[in-house]
Amino acid sequence: MQLEIEARIGGWLARWVDAVRRRAPWVVLLVIAVTAGALDYTARNLTIRGDTDALFSEDLPIKRAQRRLNEAFPILYENIFVVVDAATPERAGEAASALAAGMRGEPEHFHRVYLPGGGEFFEQHAFLYLETAELQDLADRLAEAQPYLAELSRDGTLRGLSSLLARGARAAGDGDVGGGQLRPMFEGYSDAVEARLSGGSYQLSWAEVLSGTEFDDGARRRFLLVQPVLDVSDLQPARAAILAIRRIAEELGLSPENGARVRITGDVALSYEEMESLRGQASRAGLASLVLVGAILLVALRSARLVLATLLTLAVGLVWTAGFTTAAIGHLNMISVSFAVLFIGLGVDFGIHLCIRYRELTANGRAHDAALRTTARDVGSSIVLCAATTSIGFFAFVPTDFVGVAELGLISGMGMFISLFLTLTLLPALLSLPGAHPRSVRAGPVWSDTGFVSLPVRSPRAVRAAALALAAGAVLLLPKARFDNNPLNVRDPSAESVQTFNELLERGTSSPWNLDVIAPDLETARSLAAEIRALDEVGRVVSVADYVPPDQDEKLDIIEDVAMFLAPPLGADGQRPRPTSAEQISALRALEAQLETLLAEGAVPELAASGARLHAALGRYLAQLAQLEDPRASIQALEASLLGSLPEQLRMLDAALGAGHVSLQNLPNALLERMIADDGSYRIQVSPSSRAGNQAELAAFVDAVHSVAPNATGGAAEVVAVGRAVVRALRQALLAAVVAITAFLLLLWQRVDDTALVLVPLGLAATFTVAAAVLMDIPFNFADVIVLPLLLGIGVDSGIHLVHRARISPPEGNLLGTSTARAVAFSALTTIASFGTLGFAAHRGLATLGQLLTLGVCFTMICNLVVLPSLIALRSPRRRLVGRRSEA
Repeated sequence: MQLEIEARIGGWLARWVDAVRRRAPWVVLLVIAVTAGALDYTARNLTIRGDTDALFSEDLPIKRAQRRLNEAFPILYENIFVVVDAATPERAGEAASALAAGMRGEPEHFHRVYLPGGGEFFEQHAFLYLETAELQDLADRLAEAQPYLAELSRDGTLRGLSSLLARGARAAGDGDVGGGQLRPMFEGYSDAVEARLSGGSYQLSWAEVLSGTEFDDGARRRFLLVQPVLDVSDLQPARAAILAIRRIAEELGLSPENGARVRITGDVALSYEEMESLRGQASRAGLASLVLVGAILLVALRSARLVLATLLTLAVGLVWTAGFTTAAIGHLNMISVSFAVLFIGLGVDFGIHLCIRYRELTANGRAHDAALRTTARDVGSSIVLCAATTSIGFFAFVPTDFVGVAELGLISGMGMFISLFLTLTLLPALLSLPGAHPRSVRAGPVWSDTGFVSLPVRSPRAVRAAALALAAGAVLLLPKARFDNNPLNVRDPSAESVQTFNELLERGTSSPWNLDVIAPDLETARSLAAEIRALDEVGRVVSVADYVPPDQDEKLDIIEDVAMFLAPPLGADGQRPRPTSAEQISALRALEAQLETLLAEGAVPELAASGARLHAALGRYLAQLAQLEDPRASIQALEASLLGSLPEQLRMLDAALGAGHVSLQNLPNALLERMIADDGSYRIQVSPSSRAGNQAELAAFVDAVHSVAPNATGGAAEVVAVGRAVVRALRQALLAAVVAITAFLLLLWQRVDDTALVLVPLGLAATFTVAAAVLMDIPFNFADVIVLPLLLGIGVDSGIHLVHRARISPPEGNLLGTSTARAVAFSALTTIASFGTLGFAAHRGLATLGQLLTLGVCFTMICNLVVLPSLIALRSPRRRLVGRRSEA
């Protein structure tokens, strides 16, 4: 029954190919016409969805929760996260404000630009957001610094600062001033002078000087949340907005050379840079794959005409598959754009099997027409089976929630049938065109039938025993296989957005993986925030109520006292005229002399080290100035290093002295629209207590918050939820593919033993692949999750071809010496060439996909060409004889 069905399919295909051969020119013309129509239709109608939202089903609970959040707070949807770092807090604030203003001036690129903690309101009320003790300490320091600030506000030049420090050194020597007050200024001055001497850059922070503490990197960083205008028809919807941000930053001089750095991250920027990376790396890998596939085809087919016909068939198949995609789906997503690579790697297999068998027959003296008919009869049925089983591996993803791969599965699954049709139609037609018949080349085995290659036939028991032992060891490794649900780990680690995102994850206080909870009213928001705060996994909880500072009356009294002793306004007594270069140098020499006196007296031990360092630095700097023909540029640069941030700090200090009471009613609208929805609901922001870059920690954080607020959504929840959805999709697709392929083979062949011969090496190869991934520390992730179902489809093809050929081989012959075995080997090599180059990509997703596919195809080829022949040797001579008589 099994052979009858295959013989019937083979007969139909032989008649079909013969009909195509007799009408070859008309078939080619018809295919050209259809291809031209498909190409035009695709070019006019196919779009690309570059947004990550298109990758998962809208019915996922996390997607529904995210939609509710987006509907309540549309301002939060698809934001770019801009990170501004600078040498000082003052410079960071100036740079962020300037960048925000520049973006607000381009509404064609940006809907909204929000500077958290920035703007006139937070500058005016900055002191109220300090703890009472912190504010009191700051007030005491400002009282001590008031005379110095007043002097610098009148003469904020290098002359003014140097004269001030000289007087301070003299007062310290007289015991009127404590050394602790001067030491930070001495050290900062030394840093600036030494930077000038070495050609480096330095910026003194007056915020640090006034606070008496050295700020961490977080104080020198500002964030902007930017809602860009997106073009969803573009593979990179935020391209124009991101390029505009970079242009504005460049125009403002926000560069490391000028003491500032602007970086972009967030989901939108990550997607943009990923597509930039994928486009370049995938194209290079595709070109390398094409060259390698062409070279392998030349070795396999030994005929330039056969290679050209195969490649033309492949190109037409690509166009037809793109046309089907346009008609059935209408768009490509970030995953399904790879269908072309998959089509090339798998579609070429059909052509290889047909051409190698055809070449073998013509080389043995068969005429062209007879060779085509016999080829269709011999390998046609197995090619049909392979197309069906490979498509099952793809179609298995269609019912899953992983829409990105489901669409790829539908496209590639149909692509296999398109490739099958063209292999049995266009390829024979091209070979049958007048003057296109390939010259006969004497066929010969690519490898010797003796030695190691014949081992599976000569020593089948040893091969089976070795395979069983290796399988037992591999099974022990399977529990250690892991799925990495961190989307950052599939991206290019050298991308700016990835590096910035990882850096923010390292800082728990600014983690981008937060959660958002919606409460129906303010009272519920306060109660819910308190519950969430009590969770160990939670680090920070912010609701709109937290923007109303506590103890305002007490703090306002302190601010009033500060305003009183700083009155009159700084700089109100009049500015001193700008000094000449000679006056600046004179002030430097006076400071140097005063330091020498202070050190000689030794009356202030606290200033011994810092004073000696500054004295030495000033001596070297004055000597350098003496050698310059015009010292003005050097003096101005030193002055900017020391006093560049002072005017901004004085302005902010003056603004903060005008603070008033803060209430929910007078909070800025830019903040309120992010915390209170139009329907009156309130948003609560929740951050993890740890860096949450670890999968287990992130999942624990999300699960803990969900135990209190089941509707919590946001980046952290989405990462965890879609990771779990992908794992479910993998299990569902793998199980569906195994069941469907097994049922299909049993239904068609109606023999358990032949089906087992195909599936056992396949299961062995899958086990070896997972074990190798464990040993090489290659995790399964969002990008390479399709590997196992895909390997199932690829591997079953080779098994079908070999089992089919085993029935028609003479009992004394070596299966590995047949054209079928050579076709299986060359098919595997072309697949490795198509995907293996991806393993060297910098993009981690492409790299792990290429690495796992290469490993899987290698193990599949080995198991099919080594283990399978040893299993076939289990067949009784009677079964093999039946196969021989049927062929006869």
